[in-house]
Amino acid sequence: MSLSLSCLALASALALAAPPESSEGWTPLFNGKDLTGWYTFLQEHGRNSDPDGIITIEDGAIHLYKDAVDKQKVVMGYIGTEEEYGDYHLRLQFRWGEKKFEPRYALKKDSGLYYHITGPDVVWPRSFQYQIEETNVGDMLALFGMQADTTIDPKTRDAESPDYPTFLPADRGGEPRTLGIKGIEYQHRLAEVPERDGWNDVEIIVKGTEITHLLNGKVVNRGVSVRFDDPEKPGSPVPLTKGRIALEIEAAELWFRNVEIRPAP
Repeated sequence: MSLSLSCLALASALALAAPPESSEGWTPLFNGKDLTGWYTFLQEHGRNSDPDGIITIEDGAIHLYKDAVDKQKVVMGYIGTEEEYGDYHLRLQFRWGEKKFEPRYALKKDSGLYYHITGPDVVWPRSFQYQIEETNVGDMLALFGMQADTTIDPKTRDAESPDYPTFLPADRGGEPRTLGIKGIEYQHRLAEVPERDGWNDVEIIVKGTEITHLLNGKVVNRGVSVRFDDPEKPGSPVPLTKGRIALEIEAAELWFRNVEIRPAP
């Protein structure tokens, strides 16, 4: 798909991106009691090994770093689904705790929601990410060959980290951009949607090769013509429609709850 056609698809699809009003059809992806259907992957420990007690389940929520001492050095990783998912609408809630840890103690509290994980378990995996970081919740990351066509505020096109380009719908003057040319690339969320103190609502809609991020009920990022272009064999991108999903664990105290999924609207 050409970039211009992708942008037309992006503009027309935004009208469909708001979550349906009906609450029917949701299935818990996390059952609130244990990690059935999920596995853990942590630095130094690998798959399904958590000797430090990083992950605690209490009151129907996943509590990360509950017993870790503030400022201490910790391992990072994620909690991933055993199955791959495509054509879905995913939602969850998160809120921050008070503690931060090395090696990120001097940085913003950070976590995320990985999706379209298609490669091996590593820290960090080949995927897209819904960023969950203080002041940047809803940012879109494309990691290690993942790509998508999107539109951005032209005033931010040449911005560099931490002020990288910002999503803006085409019908509001957004200009074409390909996210994910190399390495890890970032795109800020639509600027005017605020984060809340306390619980925030995170949503992802995956429909074919289209991806949409929502924060607290508002569309904040979007990409179309999602694909994987292998960095070792560039120039032959493969359309991408599904993959594993994971909750990121990145040296900040955090709660996740109400992780639910249903077919894409």
